[in-house]
Amino acid sequence: MSASTRRFPLQAFGLAVLVEAALVAIVATILLAAPSKPALSEPVPITLLSEDKPPEPTPVAPPKPPAPTPKPQPKPKVVPTKPQPHIPQPKQVAPATPPTVPLPVAQAATEFSEPATPATPPAPPPASSGKGDPSAEYAAKVRAAVQAAVSYPPAAAALHFTGRVRVEFHLRDAVPGQARVIVPSGIGIIDRAALQSVQSAQYPQPPSDIRGSDRVYQVWVEFTR
Repeated sequence: MSASTRRFPLQAFGLAVLVEAALVAIVATILLAAPSKPALSEPVPITLLSEDKPPEPTPVAPPKPPAPTPKPQPKPKVVPTKPQPHIPQPKQVAPATPPTVPLPVAQAATEFSEPATPATPPAPPPASSGKGDPSAEYAAKVRAAVQAAVSYPPAAAALHFTGRVRVEFHLRDAVPGQARVIVPSGIGIIDRAALQSVQSAQYPQPPSDIRGSDRVYQVWVEFTR
């Protein structure tokens, strides 16, 4: 190695030392020139500790007295009831109703009909004393006399109308009066013919025991062909 080559590192090293020394001097000058500031101390928090109050004692409820034990109640004695004997009740028998006598069915009204008068219940016939009673025999003769005097209306005969009418009338010494229809036939001309037969009949003289008395008779007047 030549002498010039050995001198070059030494020169470089010396130059580096000088540069470093210059930098140190500059830094020192800057630090010395800056005013010194007192260091600020950080505030230290102070915590005041309060004494903890002891917890108040919880009031203790006084113990409840024990509930009184109920006394056992005596059980009621059950008295057995004796069964009552069953007494059958007598059955009530409904009173027997007398049989109703059906009335003859009225025929349909025609142009020959008239409004029928409401029928009244027939009066009971005179009581007879039995067979051979003059009053009963006379009543039969009266019925025969009325039926023999029937005059069939020509208009009803032409239309073949038939029926029967029950009439009531008074009779005193073979003289009729107060004749009226109590059960009409439903045909006006036949009802009027029945009343006419009562008025035109030839009645026999009554027996001596009823002569002079007013008697009431009810008879059926038949109109048939």
